[in-house]
Amino acid sequence: MGLSMTAPSISAAAAVAPDADRSPFAGRAVGFGAVVLWLAIATVLVSRGLGYYALPLQERAYAVDHEALKPSGDIGLGYGFIGTAMMIVGVAGYSVRRRARWLQRVGKLRVWLGVHIFLCTMGPFLILLHTSLKFGGLVSIAFWSMTAVVASGVFGRYVYVRIPKTLNGQFLSLRAIEERRTAMLKLIGERSGLSEADVQRILAAAKRPAPRGFAAALSQSLWYDLTESRHSRVIQRLLAAKGVPPKARAAAARLFTDEVQLEHQVAVLTPFQQLFKYWHLFHMPLAIVMLVVVLVHVSVAVLLGYTWIF
Repeated sequence: MGLSMTAPSISAAAAVAPDADRSPFAGRAVGFGAVVLWLAIATVLVSRGLGYYALPLQERAYAVDHEALKPSGDIGLGYGFIGTAMMIVGVAGYSVRRRARWLQRVGKLRVWLGVHIFLCTMGPFLILLHTSLKFGGLVSIAFWSMTAVVASGVFGRYVYVRIPKTLNGQFLSLRAIEERRTAMLKLIGERSGLSEADVQRILAAAKRPAPRGFAAALSQSLWYDLTESRHSRVIQRLLAAKGVPPKARAAAARLFTDEVQLEHQVAVLTPFQQLFKYWHLFHMPLAIVMLVVVLVHVSVAVLLGYTWIF
């Protein structure tokens, strides 16, 4: 069977992912690029002051870079102000985008989330450099608050991306997901030429029982992530054994993999939605506390005359 799609196939494909990312490769490339950019910036900044940061605290005053890299120095203070601004923009921008109706059509929510994550991880990193890797008192409270917020943000991101959503970032209902699965199974049959029974046998190779509770859902999700590539290879072999032509096999295998992923999302949907709700109740207040502590620190610094370049 060739790879060309008939009109019914096109219709089914649209039903399968009416709100999914039409260019997953582009989305992954952008995400990878953001990670590379983050690491590049971090590497350059750390390399710039590594010799200074490695010195014992009592010896830093005699270092060549002390006046620039100390917390009140031009560069050190700049790290603090820029890092604080990044966090404020990252938290406020994403929060407003999620809640303001007039912003619903301004960019995809996942893009705003990506910017939020970039700014709210780079900001704390810059503030860490602002402290010259030595902190105590109020700064220590702010730092550990930031650490907790970043850690919970990483966890929240992991849960969030595994809940099926529309382009606007709204969670799909179980009914909508089941409709997508029905269309997916129909499309798999059309593209592979296999019977419904054969399709179900191949899908059964990657099925797991539905988890009960948050811990079981997280465990199963991690298991799925670690074994995804193995399942893809198994599906390829099963398709070959069923006589699916090589030209159609790759496309059919991708559809099978998408269906397995969708079944996994259905299995963890309820516990992950509940987990995300509880996570949000923890993450947002913690982020607010962090911002208040940081802003208090900045306000005190400004009152004491540390105003950087303005």
